Amino acid sequence: MITIDSQIWIYYFDPNAPENRNVGQWMKTNLKTANIVLSTIIPLEVAHNLYNIPRMASDQIEQLLFKWITQKNISIQDATQKELIMALKSLKTNRSQGIGGRDSLIISTMTLNNVEVLVTHDKNLLRLTQFSRIDPVFNPPLVLEINQPLDEAEFKTLSKNQ
Repeated sequence: MITIDSQIWIYYFDPNAPENRNVGQWMKTNLKTANIVLSTIIPLEVAHNLYNIPRMASDQIEQLLFKWITQKNISIQDATQKELIMALKSLKTNRSQGIGGRDSLIISTMTLNNVEVLVTHDKNLLRLTQFSRIDPVFNPPLVLEINQPLDEAEFKTLSKNQ
């Protein structure tokens, strides 16, 4: 099972995003075979951003969103009280590392659903070593295994070359 962070979905759905090409290639290869677990916050954050894209009609966005969240291989997890308490504790301990409320909820959803792989371009989330992490913005994607730290210099170099 994997979780795909909001920004990756936004890059995938926004044809004008410079990251769309690499993310699109990764998604085409991996979307159909992956069991995807999403916290409810992810579709809301994606919708919020997509509705701000000029040249995309709101009806088109709504259809895209409903088609996306009703796919058979996507499981949307409601935020339970247990997840919320875990997210609040995570926020307290990880806020200084750039992990905010939405990210804390995503982390608690992943943890309580035994999701081990996070697909993200968020450097703060890429620093979390309790998950395998994939950043498909880069070609080839940056892949970090569980307990493997993010090499900040490598990330910076990859970002400059993108």
